[in-house]
Amino acid sequence: MECEICGREIRGRSFKILVEGSEMTVCEECKNHGIEKPKVPQKRTFAPKPKPISKPKVRTDIDLGDELVENYHMIIRREREKRGWSQEDLAKKIQEKVSLIRKIENAEITPEPEVIEKLERVLEVKLRERVEEVKVETKKIDLTPTLGDIVVIRRKKKS
Repeated sequence: MECEICGREIRGRSFKILVEGSEMTVCEECKNHGIEKPKVPQKRTFAPKPKPISKPKVRTDIDLGDELVENYHMIIRREREKRGWSQEDLAKKIQEKVSLIRKIENAEITPEPEVIEKLERVLEVKLRERVEEVKVETKKIDLTPTLGDIVVIRRKKKS
């Protein structure tokens, strides 16, 4: 390590001094050019123990491999009308807001899994279907250029 004032290699102990507000590491001979920085004992602070985070309950009865059918909104409307229920009636039966039923039937939103489950139970229909998982195979491509690639690049630049 070199002295930040004289530039000589520091042999032995180095000193931290303050010169016009700047902290410098200097040799023993140059330490009198500034004020030696007092060594402050580092206080060990202990962070409070983190509160345990309650994990959300994972529902085991909803299979994540199932997806909502494409025409779910038409099925819901058809089944509701078949029973002679209004949107208000259906909303009361599944304990949700009428605006939610309206938005679901107009395909403005995709219902949450809990709402889908309620609708399936009340309307006695299946709104989810099993979807096969498609595996996409990707080849590992080495993007680092080889020496041959560089030669080809240089030949192209010269042409």
